[in-house]
Amino acid sequence: MSDLASRVLASMRCGVVTVDHAGRVTSVNSLAGEWLRVDPAATRGRDCREVFSHCPAIAHLLLDALGRASLPDRAELEIAFELERRTLIGFSLSRIPGDGGETVGSAIFFKDLTVVEEERERQALRNRLASLGETAAQLAHEIRNRLGGIRLFLGLAKRRLAGDPEGEAYVERAESEILEANAKMGQILDFVRPLKLDLSRADPEALCREALEATLARFPGGPPKVEWIAHEDLPQVIVDPGRVRDALANLFANGVEAIADAGTLRVRLSREDAPVLVASPLGKEVPGLRGYGEGRGCRVRIEIGDDGPGMPPEVLRRIFHPFFTTKVHGSGLGVSAAQKILDAHGGSLDARSEPGRGTTFIVLLPSAGPEE
Repeated sequence: MSDLASRVLASMRCGVVTVDHAGRVTSVNSLAGEWLRVDPAATRGRDCREVFSHCPAIAHLLLDALGRASLPDRAELEIAFELERRTLIGFSLSRIPGDGGETVGSAIFFKDLTVVEEERERQALRNRLASLGETAAQLAHEIRNRLGGIRLFLGLAKRRLAGDPEGEAYVERAESEILEANAKMGQILDFVRPLKLDLSRADPEALCREALEATLARFPGGPPKVEWIAHEDLPQVIVDPGRVRDALANLFANGVEAIADAGTLRVRLSREDAPVLVASPLGKEVPGLRGYGEGRGCRVRIEIGDDGPGMPPEVLRRIFHPFFTTKVHGSGLGVSAAQKILDAHGGSLDARSEPGRGTTFIVLLPSAGPEE
């Protein structure tokens, strides 16, 4: 391979793997090596089935491309590396022609679509929740009306049972259960209703500290250690402070519960620059032109981590689903409610976790920009 071809291959922003007519690997660029977990320098000349024995679908596609009459221009493939999170790639295949037009090899070009697929699933979940929201609200309203009637009759029964300690105790227990059910219905109503935000400028570090203090007040024992790192150049954010504090408190509570009284809670706040595509350098729309030019934006990144037991992939994939919980007394709304709040602010919530290595929630909030 020429020096120019090597530089082009290395600079490509997609993974590339090529093999010769015998299925021997001829090149693997750095991105492909990173995503497929192989050392590019150690693959050249080896049988692709041996190199990619941990993800045999890649070798199968490359070998199949050598003899197929038609090749997919765009397809998707899910790759699983043992017990870790699955990786979704979008790929296309090509045959490599020789000087006489004969096929001398094949190539696969691919990109990691895992983040795109996760966001697609979350958007689908948001759409389902939006369609169910009105029905759930009506149902909750009807149930709460019935609970109010039951509580009224219990009050009347309690008067009739005056002087009967055992009977009064039963009625009081029934009343407490009704109050608990009413509180749960309130949580569901709050979750399915559209959020109304009261926006103002806020200091993200102050919001985090207030949320942590509120959380620790619920857990008197608290974690034995809190590691706090905050960069000095954090920009302000425009948020509904109460809502964002609630979202952060839910995430802090997950961390505190995970480590109980024998672990460390880690909080890290940083400034993160992010590319922002604009229609043109002047900010004007250009017909038929999309994403011309590139500006730079800024957002605040908040990481809330713990050194608890962590979560297996099958649990991690479901933590944003409403009412999903692994806790005995959990409602399953904490993480999904936090995600809803952050989405409403134009932010995002993600999670990283491995069994035995703890869990980290990653919050991104767009900065407020200049005061004027």
